[in-house]
Amino acid sequence: MAWNGKKQRWLPLLTGAALLVTAVTPAYAEGADATTAASPGNVLTLTANKALLSLNGVNYPTAQPTAVVAGVTYAPLSALAARYGYSLRYDSKTKESIAVQGTNEIRMKPGSTTFSLNGQKVDAAGKPYNQKGSLMIPVRMWSTLTGSKLTVPAKGQVSLAWSLAPTADFKVNQTEIYAGQTPVTYSSLSQFPEKIVDERWEGNEAMFAEPGTYTVTRSVMDATYTWSTPYSVTITVRPPNQPPQAAFTTDKEVYKIGEPIQYTDQSTDDENAITSTEWTNNKPAFFTEGTQTINLKVTDRHGAVGEISKTVTITSEVMYTEEQFNQRFTPVGEKYPIVGADVLKMQTVPYTYTVSDRALIASDSPEDFDREGILYRDSMIGDFRLFLYHQNIGTEPFKIYLAATNDSAVPATVTLGARGQAGPDSFGAYTGKVAASRYLISQDNGDTTSITLAPGETKLVAQELGAKPLKPGQVFSAYADVNASSDVKFTLFAVKGDKDALTSLPTLSVLPRDGKHIRGTFHGADREVSITQPLGTEAQRVPFGDHSIDPALDGRDMLTGQFENNWGNFGVVYHTTVQVKANTLIAVNARGGIYSGVFKINNTSVLVSNTSLLLDPNSVCVLYRTGPNDETVDISFLTALGSNLPMNILFMPIK
Repeated sequence: MAWNGKKQRWLPLLTGAALLVTAVTPAYAEGADATTAASPGNVLTLTANKALLSLNGVNYPTAQPTAVVAGVTYAPLSALAARYGYSLRYDSKTKESIAVQGTNEIRMKPGSTTFSLNGQKVDAAGKPYNQKGSLMIPVRMWSTLTGSKLTVPAKGQVSLAWSLAPTADFKVNQTEIYAGQTPVTYSSLSQFPEKIVDERWEGNEAMFAEPGTYTVTRSVMDATYTWSTPYSVTITVRPPNQPPQAAFTTDKEVYKIGEPIQYTDQSTDDENAITSTEWTNNKPAFFTEGTQTINLKVTDRHGAVGEISKTVTITSEVMYTEEQFNQRFTPVGEKYPIVGADVLKMQTVPYTYTVSDRALIASDSPEDFDREGILYRDSMIGDFRLFLYHQNIGTEPFKIYLAATNDSAVPATVTLGARGQAGPDSFGAYTGKVAASRYLISQDNGDTTSITLAPGETKLVAQELGAKPLKPGQVFSAYADVNASSDVKFTLFAVKGDKDALTSLPTLSVLPRDGKHIRGTFHGADREVSITQPLGTEAQRVPFGDHSIDPALDGRDMLTGQFENNWGNFGVVYHTTVQVKANTLIAVNARGGIYSGVFKINNTSVLVSNTSLLLDPNSVCVLYRTGPNDETVDISFLTALGSNLPMNILFMPIK
């Protein structure tokens, strides 16, 4: 379709169409002679060995004089960019200087003969070089990249001329176009759009009815009645998108009560681009007789939907009760419902424990902070574990850092061992669980890093702590094993995200406790639990964090001198090796409210849970199942920050 518009001002957004853009005229080619001749333009003149240039008869100083090196004329990029109206910036990663005007971007760097215009590589005769802080670039290459005409009006002079006539450049806003489905729009990329008084289009369909390849062309006219060089874009229109086809099978049509059902998704899409799969009533088994209808809905990346339903029949014959089914088939790391009161009827398993010499530093008060300050500080020698859990409730971003200061008269070494962190994130229980999981996994790696501190020197430890700012409303959680070879003062602190950490540290004051959460230094960061009797002979529970069988750690807030009790034993790593009977389910049950954490069972990590939390006593999360023979099971666990204790580990014979 062709359209000839009446004289009018250019509208910034055009309606129309296109994809897979291929401009007929390169972005750095000169415009048509008729347009250039008919429209006023700029003329810039440079003179060799002079630190000035002339634009339309007006002189401007330059940072460096124009130079001729090996027959190539060079001028400062800053001077050329300023007169052409380009802005400059520097990319420190690629070490490139970048000139930008509108949609045009020119990249260059010292020592390279390759320039880049809007991502396209262009080779030059000379190499840019630095001279007294100025980047000197080949003038001829600048003329090529900007569509200017280069002439030599006199010996030792170079002139660049460029038109002020408007261009017809445009882009297609859609990246994909489907016949009969995609509304197509266009946006102007014209230079000097304010000079456009009329325009002419060919092929600018608002929607293309048939698939294929199309060319869209635009020309513009200025006030001198001169038409620009036509600008064309080639697009590919795809066949209409087809909705996905939902399909699934079950391994049978008729099932017993409690019989496992296998679902196989067989959905397809013409572009293999299904982005969402939504099941309804696809339970792993059913526990009432009758018919059950299962539905599957799939959605492709365009929002097209396909749905299908299938009905299965459940007979009155019982294969497994719901309890039996859940014990056998609930995946590890997932939870299932139970009667919470029944757990307390299980046999309580007694145990003893020993504690390690490792100290524990806890930083969770103030849990919520809104200003800069010191979160915790203590001087340590030897091994200790640090854990922190803080939320930014302020109005600006903060970063959390750990600094080490050598207070001794001899050099000190600080060694960082196992560690795990999570966040910043808006969901606190999630960060606590993930940080704990990463920490336990890190224990197996055995990786360590060390720094040496001269007497009186302060350095940051665990640089990853301050890698990302904690935005308002976000939570950060971390665990780390640390060793100090001699007396080292460790300071955990928060500063505004744009400040230098070590420069800010001496100016910070101690943040007050919040009266609800813990802060302090404790003894005994590891508990080795000894259980002598075999487990799984009957339904049994092993309680932790009950303040009776498993008492809480006592410590002290060394910032205030206040005695402290780690009522949840947060940061404590528990370990035990137990003998478990064949066909026993091992699960965890919350008793104090929301519980989350991570277990290592025979060196395999299990989250509580994979997709959620234990919200109350009326559910359990599956940790492990023994096979047909008795087994030795190795168990380690760490309670996630944000959780509540006590909790029970259950050992239940599979019925």
